[in-house]
Amino acid sequence: MNKSPNVIFKSKYCLALNSRDNNMNNSMNYQKNRLNDIDKMIDYFSNEKKKVVGMFEYFMGHTRNENINLVLENGNYATKEDIKKLKTNYKKYIENSNLWKCILSFNSEYLYNNIDIKTFEQKLAKEIIPQFLKYCGFKDIKNMSYVFSIHTNKTHPHIHFAFIEKKPNYLYCDKKVNYRRKGKITIDEQRYLKRLVELVIEREKYYTPQLKKTNEDIDYLKSYFNIKDKNFVLKNVDEIFIEEKILKLGELLKEYRQINSQNSNGIKYNSIKNDDIGRKIKVLTKEIKKYLFNDENSSLYSMKKNIDEDIKKLNNYFVLLNENNNIDDNNFKNAITENKIKYIDNYIYNSIVNYSLYKYEKISLIVKKNTNKEEISIEDLIQEIVYLNHKYKGNNSDKQIRKEVLENYFKGSTNATKFPNKYMLEKAIKNINYEMDRATEEFNKLFDYEK
Repeated sequence: MNKSPNVIFKSKYCLALNSRDNNMNNSMNYQKNRLNDIDKMIDYFSNEKKKVVGMFEYFMGHTRNENINLVLENGNYATKEDIKKLKTNYKKYIENSNLWKCILSFNSEYLYNNIDIKTFEQKLAKEIIPQFLKYCGFKDIKNMSYVFSIHTNKTHPHIHFAFIEKKPNYLYCDKKVNYRRKGKITIDEQRYLKRLVELVIEREKYYTPQLKKTNEDIDYLKSYFNIKDKNFVLKNVDEIFIEEKILKLGELLKEYRQINSQNSNGIKYNSIKNDDIGRKIKVLTKEIKKYLFNDENSSLYSMKKNIDEDIKKLNNYFVLLNENNNIDDNNFKNAITENKIKYIDNYIYNSIVNYSLYKYEKISLIVKKNTNKEEISIEDLIQEIVYLNHKYKGNNSDKQIRKEVLENYFKGSTNATKFPNKYMLEKAIKNINYEMDRATEEFNKLFDYEK
């Protein structure tokens, strides 16, 4: 059994009088009736007996006689002069534009328990309806006219609203702007409006705090990929094979920029072409990112896990909105998750590629200066990194021991000098084995009675 939805939407439309789809446009009575309908619609919307009256206003006898129960685009109540002007303008607009008339109906407890009606009116005027019209394909809200009123004289509070184009304002697929020809509001457009309304109604209670927490967690994670921040994680990489990947990535990026004649300061990961070198860059960038988040005991791993939970909660909330309104929209269910994850990934990828190019160019300059080489290899760069790490970091950690091993490797010309500890250990084992063999021989002589 379907749950009763929190928000119900219904609509109808009147085709423009000059529309080629309007089979009745040659009838004088039809045109006269449509123009009369505009008067009746605005009068019905603004009916004083149906308007919202707060409890304080009711008991104090303040019924806003100076205004009319019709809210304009700026969030103000219409005056008698506004009503006359609206009727005149809408009769002019309907010659070339469709007129849409809509109703949003609510469960009374749901509406009153979650938002103040006056606040809701302002949100409708300045957020909900403009965003809805944009989603419907109208290019410039300034070229739209819309009015609405909230009626609370029935069991279920409801909103009447209407909108119309002042001038050609619908953006078609070919980027041309004209009047919107189709009158029907699509299922997708209806769903968008209902979600938008619920988000505004419930925002302060749930959505805004959860979104704020998610964004704060994302900003903190981003600080680890901001080169100006003390938390910058790429500056603290100590695994030599990742250093090598960073330098290799920097080398590929420099080659890519030379091939494509790029000399801008920054690199956008998403703008990298999908050619051979571009694919290598993307694979290497993802390998570095995977390494950075691979340690389950690291703060990066914990932060990423927190963000995944935040996004999951947001996504579940939007799924719940669908369920509350009996909407089955599989395409929407993971939209929030995918958009947030894509945003985070792109930020990290941009940080990795830009730092890699910076690191490669910086180390390259040092190597060229110290060695007078024009052609340098990744091995030359790695050797310089090992030297710098040895020079500027502590001497008593496991990291330093690994660096010393690598230093010996790059400085040595034979295995004995490249791996002195290993060489000494192997030599000691050989000596022990030799001594044991000699002792065995002497021991066996004790039992050699026949000789």
